[in-house]
Amino acid sequence: MSFESVNSVVMYELHKARRVLAALEKQEQDLLDQLRGVQSATQAQRAQVEELIRQLPRTPIGRLPNELLIRIFKLSLDAALEADNTRAPHRHLSRMQGLAAVSRHWRDVILHSPSIWTTVLVTPDHGAIPVKVHLHRSSQLVLDIEFHSWDSFHLAHMDLLEDLLTMLVLHAHRWRSLAILDDVAARYLSVILVRLQRVTFPSLTQIYIHDLAILSADSPFEDPTLPVFLRPGTCPRLKHLRLVNPDIADTEEFRVPSSVTGVNVEFDYDFSSEEQPWIPSFFDSLSCLQLTSLTLAGGFDISEYHFPPNSIQLPLLGKFVCKVTNTRALVQAIAAPSLSHMECYPNIWGYPPQNNFTGLEFKFACVHRLILFDFYPVRIGWDSRETKEICLAFPNIRHLILSNSDAVVMLHPDVAVHWQHLESLTIHTTAKDSSGFLHDLLLWLKRRSDMNGPTIRLTFKGSMNGPTISSSYEALREICILEWSDVIYHPEVTIRGTVSSRPWLETLEVSDPFPNFLSRSRNTTNIMSVGPLTPRVEYLYICARCASGRT
Repeated sequence: MSFESVNSVVMYELHKARRVLAALEKQEQDLLDQLRGVQSATQAQRAQVEELIRQLPRTPIGRLPNELLIRIFKLSLDAALEADNTRAPHRHLSRMQGLAAVSRHWRDVILHSPSIWTTVLVTPDHGAIPVKVHLHRSSQLVLDIEFHSWDSFHLAHMDLLEDLLTMLVLHAHRWRSLAILDDVAARYLSVILVRLQRVTFPSLTQIYIHDLAILSADSPFEDPTLPVFLRPGTCPRLKHLRLVNPDIADTEEFRVPSSVTGVNVEFDYDFSSEEQPWIPSFFDSLSCLQLTSLTLAGGFDISEYHFPPNSIQLPLLGKFVCKVTNTRALVQAIAAPSLSHMECYPNIWGYPPQNNFTGLEFKFACVHRLILFDFYPVRIGWDSRETKEICLAFPNIRHLILSNSDAVVMLHPDVAVHWQHLESLTIHTTAKDSSGFLHDLLLWLKRRSDMNGPTIRLTFKGSMNGPTISSSYEALREICILEWSDVIYHPEVTIRGTVSSRPWLETLEVSDPFPNFLSRSRNTTNIMSVGPLTPRVEYLYICARCASGRT
């Protein structure tokens, strides 16, 4: 084939290929134009959908920012741990699962919020997986460690505890608080403390331990080393120390670390005098602290050590709760010029009652909130003189809380002239004796009203006897601001039977058991149908709980 022939064939194929390419490029351009049109339409449609979604009505909780939602979740989870005044760790896990199941948004918030995962519950029931999950999801936030439910010995549980401690110790620098509750058996408690003995806790601020053994230095049976939490330098930021039933009977040295600002030591048993050699060192260490809160409870008595008056210097103490055997010896020895809140339960251990504040005029002049319980003053022939001595010891009270048995004499009309700055009075009552103090209370309030004293906010808590409070209600309303806080009201309801055509049924007319001062008020008569009543039934008690309210 000649050169011209070959060239002609190639040129033909080239022109043909260029036509095809041009057609494909045009088609490509058309498709790109169509794609851009689809993309633009998609964006416009998405914007319209989002705008319509924003216009939908949303529930109030759905409009909350994540920060507030996280706060609500944490409060709910904390509340789930409490059941009948005891910690219930199984409720914490089930509550978290329930919250996460509400919606995808809630689940995402829970899973991606480290602050929700900072409470680590260490129990034999849940094993190691929940602990690992909490340690991971809490990121680098500080941790609250709680040991629960180690109350029965199993070899497998001991191995599990060792594994859990190994994991937790790796994060010791993040521990913020440690709680070992009373359902942790002594054998497990010993393993925990020994494992932690050589660890430092730079972030630990709170300790709460039951049955902590503080051994004497000459003990031949155990390692005499102090628990890690009481050794200087191991917990430099420790602020709050609570020990319940610590084993310190044979200990001569029991000193609180100098960084602590809040101390709570509680015993549920009584000591003999020879079992308290630790008392001098304990109170000596308290005098060296920047202490702002102190709670002492139990049957220990400092009178054997003859502390001089005002020898326990606590210049920053703001709150003092005293539930010890010999209250008088303790309040005489303590000097707390900044004290503003005091709670006193002087006869909780059944010792002979006495006036613990005789001769202490103006000693607690800075106390504004006073709680007095279990004086049992009637047993010792208490009169207005003893009450006056308490008024003089606490001359500037603004908020007073009493039981009604103590209110019988504490609110004696003859001492109404005292406590002129009193703003609120709370009385914890019981139905069986609520009538015993209302008469004197009314006289006390009227005497103060006659002296043009400030109007007092009177709050009742507990159980109230229906006929008694009904008769005094209007009189109380005239001279004070009356409030109810979780009151259980016991009205007495009279039953009157009527004749029925059906011998097996009696119709009873019951007058309204809810008087005007409760939140629900009715003036109608309630009709109830019941079976035959024994002739000996004369009246019926109906119990109603009254929510917090003001009248």
